Amino acid sequence: MNEKEQLRVSDDSTKVSVPINKRNWHPSPLPGLVVLVTTIDAEGRPNMATKSWITMSAFGPPPVLMFGCNLGHATAQNVLLQKEFVVNVPGDDLRSTVWGIGTDLSVRGEERFHKFGLTPTPSESVKPPRIIECKAHLECHLDSSREWGQEVVLFGTIEAMSMDEALCQGTAAERYSKLAPFFYLEGAWGASLGKASATR
Repeated sequence: MNEKEQLRVSDDSTKVSVPINKRNWHPSPLPGLVVLVTTIDAEGRPNMATKSWITMSAFGPPPVLMFGCNLGHATAQNVLLQKEFVVNVPGDDLRSTVWGIGTDLSVRGEERFHKFGLTPTPSESVKPPRIIECKAHLECHLDSSREWGQEVVLFGTIEAMSMDEALCQGTAAERYSKLAPFFYLEGAWGASLGKASATR
Protein backbone atom coordinates (compact mmCIF):
# COMPACT_ATOMS: atom_id res chain seq x y z
CA MET A 1 0.00 0.00 0.00
CA ASN A 2 1.49 3.36 -1.00
CA GLU A 3 0.82 6.87 0.26
CA LYS A 4 -1.68 7.57 -2.51
CA GLU A 5 -3.82 4.65 -1.31
CA GLN A 6 -4.07 6.09 2.21
CA LEU A 7 -5.71 9.20 3.53
CA ARG A 8 -5.11 10.47 7.02
CA VAL A 9 -8.01 12.33 8.61
CA SER A 10 -8.25 14.31 11.83
CA ASP A 11 -9.08 11.31 14.05
CA ASP A 12 -6.04 9.44 12.64
CA SER A 13 -8.19 6.79 10.92
CA THR A 14 -6.50 5.32 7.89
CA LYS A 15 -8.58 5.25 4.69
CA VAL A 16 -7.92 2.52 2.13
CA SER A 17 -8.90 2.69 -1.53
CA VAL A 18 -11.27 -0.10 -2.59
CA PRO A 19 -11.99 -1.23 -6.18
CA ILE A 20 -15.21 0.33 -7.49
CA ASN A 21 -16.58 -3.08 -8.50
CA LYS A 22 -19.50 -3.63 -6.08
CA ARG A 23 -18.64 -7.32 -5.78
CA ASN A 24 -15.39 -6.35 -4.05
CA TRP A 25 -16.99 -4.29 -1.30
CA HIS A 26 -16.49 -6.20 1.97
CA PRO A 27 -18.37 -4.93 3.85
CA SER A 28 -20.76 -3.11 1.54
CA PRO A 29 -21.59 0.41 2.79
CA LEU A 30 -24.84 0.39 0.77
CA PRO A 31 -27.28 -2.21 2.11
CA GLY A 32 -30.46 -2.68 0.12
CA LEU A 33 -33.99 -3.11 1.46
CA VAL A 34 -35.22 -6.57 0.45
CA VAL A 35 -38.63 -6.62 -1.26
CA LEU A 36 -40.73 -8.85 -3.47
CA VAL A 37 -41.76 -7.19 -6.72
CA THR A 38 -44.89 -8.55 -8.37
CA THR A 39 -45.67 -8.10 -12.06
CA ILE A 40 -47.84 -9.69 -14.73
CA ASP A 41 -46.80 -10.99 -18.13
CA ALA A 42 -48.45 -10.50 -21.54
CA GLU A 43 -51.01 -13.21 -20.74
CA GLY A 44 -51.88 -11.70 -17.37
CA ARG A 45 -50.04 -14.34 -15.34
CA PRO A 46 -48.48 -13.07 -12.08
CA ASN A 47 -44.79 -13.25 -11.24
CA MET A 48 -42.85 -12.34 -8.12
CA ALA A 49 -39.14 -11.81 -7.69
CA THR A 50 -36.77 -10.83 -4.91
CA LYS A 51 -35.14 -7.42 -5.35
CA SER A 52 -32.89 -5.43 -3.05
CA TRP A 53 -31.67 -2.29 -4.83
CA ILE A 54 -34.66 -0.04 -4.23
CA THR A 55 -35.19 3.45 -2.84
CA MET A 56 -37.38 6.53 -2.96
CA SER A 57 -36.33 9.00 -5.64
CA ALA A 58 -38.90 11.82 -5.19
CA PHE A 59 -41.38 12.82 -2.50
CA GLY A 60 -43.79 14.11 -5.14
CA PRO A 61 -46.64 14.43 -5.44
CA PRO A 62 -46.85 11.86 -6.77
CA PRO A 63 -44.09 10.08 -4.85
CA VAL A 64 -41.65 8.12 -7.01
CA LEU A 65 -39.54 5.08 -6.19
CA MET A 66 -36.97 3.23 -8.24
CA PHE A 67 -35.38 -0.19 -8.34
CA GLY A 68 -32.71 -1.88 -10.38
CA CYS A 69 -33.11 -5.07 -12.39
CA ASN A 70 -31.41 -7.08 -15.11
CA LEU A 71 -33.04 -6.67 -18.52
CA GLY A 72 -33.04 -10.44 -18.94
CA HIS A 73 -35.26 -10.93 -15.90
CA ALA A 74 -39.01 -11.46 -16.25
CA THR A 75 -39.58 -8.60 -13.80
CA ALA A 76 -37.96 -6.00 -16.04
CA GLN A 77 -39.61 -7.40 -19.15
CA ASN A 78 -43.05 -7.41 -17.53
CA VAL A 79 -42.71 -3.88 -16.14
CA LEU A 80 -41.55 -2.47 -19.47
CA LEU A 81 -44.42 -4.23 -21.24
CA GLN A 82 -47.31 -3.73 -18.81
CA LYS A 83 -46.14 -0.47 -17.16
CA GLU A 84 -47.18 -1.58 -13.66
CA PHE A 85 -45.69 -3.32 -10.64
CA VAL A 86 -46.13 -3.73 -6.89
CA VAL A 87 -43.36 -3.51 -4.30
CA ASN A 88 -44.23 -5.84 -1.41
CA VAL A 89 -42.23 -5.41 1.80
CA PRO A 90 -41.74 -8.67 3.74
CA GLY A 91 -40.93 -8.85 7.42
CA ASP A 92 -37.85 -10.56 8.79
CA ASP A 93 -39.98 -13.67 9.46
CA LEU A 94 -40.00 -14.29 5.70
CA ARG A 95 -36.25 -13.91 5.22
CA SER A 96 -35.53 -17.55 4.34
CA THR A 97 -38.56 -17.70 2.03
CA VAL A 98 -37.59 -14.52 0.20
CA TRP A 99 -33.98 -15.73 -0.12
CA GLY A 100 -35.28 -18.98 -1.59
CA ILE A 101 -37.36 -17.13 -4.15
CA GLY A 102 -34.31 -15.15 -5.20
CA THR A 103 -32.00 -18.14 -5.58
CA ASP A 104 -34.23 -21.04 -6.68
CA LEU A 105 -34.35 -21.15 -10.48
CA SER A 106 -36.33 -24.39 -10.65
CA VAL A 107 -39.67 -22.56 -10.79
CA ARG A 108 -40.76 -19.34 -12.45
CA GLY A 109 -43.81 -17.13 -12.75
CA GLU A 110 -46.97 -18.21 -10.99
CA GLU A 111 -45.38 -21.47 -9.80
CA ARG A 112 -43.29 -19.49 -7.32
CA PHE A 113 -46.37 -18.60 -5.29
CA HIS A 114 -47.29 -22.26 -4.92
CA LYS A 115 -43.79 -23.53 -4.12
CA PHE A 116 -43.03 -20.91 -1.51
CA GLY A 117 -46.48 -20.74 0.07
CA LEU A 118 -47.24 -17.09 -0.61
CA THR A 119 -50.69 -15.77 -1.47
CA PRO A 120 -51.46 -13.27 -4.25
CA THR A 121 -54.39 -10.93 -3.62
CA PRO A 122 -55.82 -8.15 -5.85
CA SER A 123 -54.26 -4.72 -5.65
CA GLU A 124 -56.22 -1.49 -5.31
CA SER A 125 -55.10 0.34 -8.44
CA VAL A 126 -52.89 -1.89 -10.61
CA LYS A 127 -53.17 -5.36 -12.15
CA PRO A 128 -50.17 -7.05 -10.50
CA PRO A 129 -51.18 -8.59 -7.16
CA ARG A 130 -50.12 -7.80 -3.64
CA ILE A 131 -48.72 -10.59 -1.47
CA ILE A 132 -50.82 -11.17 1.64
CA GLU A 133 -47.94 -12.39 3.79
CA CYS A 134 -45.93 -9.20 3.23
CA LYS A 135 -46.36 -6.28 5.63
CA ALA A 136 -46.69 -3.33 3.21
CA HIS A 137 -47.42 -2.77 -0.47
CA LEU A 138 -46.59 0.05 -2.89
CA GLU A 139 -48.57 -0.06 -6.13
CA CYS A 140 -46.79 1.68 -8.99
CA HIS A 141 -47.19 2.78 -12.58
CA LEU A 142 -43.99 2.93 -14.61
CA ASP A 143 -42.85 6.52 -15.06
CA SER A 144 -39.61 5.99 -16.95
CA SER A 145 -36.54 3.79 -17.18
CA ARG A 146 -32.83 4.10 -17.84
CA GLU A 147 -30.48 1.39 -19.02
CA TRP A 148 -26.80 0.71 -18.37
CA GLY A 149 -25.72 -2.29 -20.43
CA GLN A 150 -27.84 -5.20 -19.24
CA GLU A 151 -29.08 -3.32 -16.16
CA VAL A 152 -32.15 -1.11 -16.03
CA VAL A 153 -33.47 1.24 -13.37
CA LEU A 154 -37.25 1.44 -13.31
CA PHE A 155 -38.95 4.54 -11.90
CA GLY A 156 -42.50 4.11 -10.64
CA THR A 157 -45.05 6.63 -9.44
CA ILE A 158 -46.74 5.30 -6.30
CA GLU A 159 -50.48 5.19 -6.97
CA ALA A 160 -51.59 3.36 -3.80
CA MET A 161 -50.08 2.09 -0.57
CA SER A 162 -51.44 -0.38 1.94
CA MET A 163 -50.10 -2.13 5.02
CA ASP A 164 -51.09 -4.45 7.81
CA GLU A 165 -53.51 -2.77 10.21
CA ALA A 166 -51.19 -3.61 13.11
CA LEU A 167 -48.55 -1.29 11.64
CA CYS A 168 -50.89 1.66 12.22
CA GLN A 169 -51.05 1.06 15.98
CA GLY A 170 -48.60 1.87 18.76
CA THR A 171 -45.63 4.19 18.98
CA ALA A 172 -43.35 4.84 16.02
CA ALA A 173 -40.74 2.47 17.45
CA GLU A 174 -43.36 -0.22 17.94
CA ARG A 175 -44.61 0.20 14.38
CA TYR A 176 -41.13 -0.22 12.91
CA SER A 177 -40.61 -3.25 15.13
CA LYS A 178 -43.78 -4.79 13.68
CA LEU A 179 -42.74 -3.93 10.12
CA ALA A 180 -39.38 -5.63 10.75
CA PRO A 181 -37.83 -5.03 7.31
CA PHE A 182 -34.51 -6.61 6.45
CA PHE A 183 -31.64 -5.68 4.20
CA TYR A 184 -29.29 -7.37 1.75
CA LEU A 185 -25.62 -6.73 2.48
CA GLU A 186 -23.51 -8.91 0.20
CA GLY A 187 -23.17 -12.57 -0.77
CA ALA A 188 -25.26 -14.57 1.68
CA TRP A 189 -25.31 -11.79 4.26
CA GLY A 190 -28.38 -9.90 5.39
CA ALA A 191 -29.46 -7.87 8.44
CA SER A 192 -32.70 -6.86 10.07
CA LEU A 193 -33.53 -3.22 10.85
CA GLY A 194 -32.84 -3.60 14.55
CA LYS A 195 -34.27 -1.27 17.16
CA ALA A 196 -35.67 1.99 15.81
CA SER A 197 -35.09 5.18 17.78
CA ALA A 198 -35.68 8.89 17.28
CA THR A 199 -32.72 10.91 16.05
CA ARG A 200 -33.74 14.00 18.03
